[in-house]
Amino acid sequence: MIVAAAVIGISASSCRSAHWAVDPSAVFFPLKPHMMWTYRVESKSQRANYIVTDMVMGPQYVPALKISGAVVQEFYNFDRAGLRPIIYLEKDGYLTRLSGLDYVQQQIKGPAWGRSIEERFLPQHLTPDRSWDNKLFPYGQLPGSFDIAQKHKSFGEPEEVAVPAGHFRGCIRIETQAHYEGGAYAQQKMNLSLAYADWYAPNVGLIKTIAYQGNSDGPEMERVELIRFETSTKAAKSEPQGMPHRTS
Repeated sequence: MIVAAAVIGISASSCRSAHWAVDPSAVFFPLKPHMMWTYRVESKSQRANYIVTDMVMGPQYVPALKISGAVVQEFYNFDRAGLRPIIYLEKDGYLTRLSGLDYVQQQIKGPAWGRSIEERFLPQHLTPDRSWDNKLFPYGQLPGSFDIAQKHKSFGEPEEVAVPAGHFRGCIRIETQAHYEGGAYAQQKMNLSLAYADWYAPNVGLIKTIAYQGNSDGPEMERVELIRFETSTKAAKSEPQGMPHRTS
């Protein structure tokens, strides 16, 4: 849910720029150590509401995976969810996201069934009017597993975006069409598509996501909104209650 740059406080002035234009010097997916985001998730598909907190731990080498990347700890506040690591890697001008990982004795380990891999998750330098596509492998590239083919388009958001954490201007909106394919979806001839709208605020990161069934005209399936953001300086002084701290 989240390259380093100067970060400013969260407020209406956080995203202010002339004529609400997108600031070309802004970073829309900052990964500075100790930055922290807290999101409220309202999921109609899961019939559940919950809180997710992400904190950047910084660049690390992960011996079990033999890779180096920016590690983010993600904490869910419901039973049997707990703390999970996410790793972001830089490759060919894009970020690759690895998830579905675990901590074993404070070390990051890959699961036996295959980790989630999403190459070209996001351009390292996000700007409006960009188009790209990629594939997400939720359970790794294992035989018989399915993947999600995605097409993305970025736009400069002309409107102010309001979420519980504040009001933001100069944001970038990404519209994504996702189609599930392969594996059980191909075998049973199931047709599942979702559409996403994501809003990124300059020097803050992701502030809002809405997922729709089918396409953007379909029913809303999930809504994610930022309720709290802390810069690296503030977050380093205090961690959210209930979020354990681990290092690899």
